[in-house]
Amino acid sequence: MNKNICFIINPVSGTGKWKGIAESITKYLDPSFTPVIHFTKYHGHATIIAEDATENCSLIVAVGGDGIVNEVAAGMMSTSAAIGIIPAGSGNAVANHFTIPLGQKEAIECINGLHFSMVDTALVNGIPFLAVAGTGFDAEVATMFAGSKKRGFFSYLYLSAKKYFTYKPSEYDLLIDGKSYKRTAFVITVANSSQYGNNAYIAPEASTKDGLLDVCIIKPFSFWIGVSLLWRLFRRTLNRSPNVEIIRGKNIEIRKADTNEKLCLHYDGEPGGEMDVIKLSVQPRSLRIITPEKHGRF
Repeated sequence: MNKNICFIINPVSGTGKWKGIAESITKYLDPSFTPVIHFTKYHGHATIIAEDATENCSLIVAVGGDGIVNEVAAGMMSTSAAIGIIPAGSGNAVANHFTIPLGQKEAIECINGLHFSMVDTALVNGIPFLAVAGTGFDAEVATMFAGSKKRGFFSYLYLSAKKYFTYKPSEYDLLIDGKSYKRTAFVITVANSSQYGNNAYIAPEASTKDGLLDVCIIKPFSFWIGVSLLWRLFRRTLNRSPNVEIIRGKNIEIRKADTNEKLCLHYDGEPGGEMDVIKLSVQPRSLRIITPEKHGRF
């Protein structure tokens, strides 16, 4: 491998944690690397930069939140290049799943270690994602959050609480590896990795090395059951709740039982708009990623 390394930075990352990254790269990056830094200018720009960078760089680093990690990965899947992550977002679901340090110094030292893993990615209606995608309550909150001027965990929590009291669960038709299911659900989340971000584990046992997606179905619940589910979400025990069903599969289709109703989509924290059907599939071992040498199960 060559030692050319491309850093792609989202300058409007909600938390501003990317600031000072140029100084950190100079200070902490192994001097054997030859770095180049790019700043994104619009949605989707990171994918274009990453595609171009694969011609000359063996390492491409996403600096920002899950949105830019998603975009960078989309530009380099199934290539020999490896993605590194310096987390600078609100939730950092992908970084947290792979136990990548949240500090700039520690994340750069992780890159210096050059410990690689081949992991699964997924597609939702042809769009790549690494962490989670789905529909229901969380998709509508993601849409609200994207339009909010305030970022961070507590802003997301506030919008979730506000939406909860007006949201009504829907009836869904699911097709998972050719088998049909009918479910009434508050949330349907399809997970490649384990969490939404901020260590909120929607699918605690999801693995990016098993060639499967975890379809997490949260059934309608009362307020007090909701408090219990929220507690379980952060205790990594949501899958043990009787209000939660997880079905694993490789190819998934989701529709509303009422064909006149649209599905609201989200993927890796980004709103995906409204549509009639959501189609998802796993892409086994399609991305090379830099992870800590000592890591948890992923």
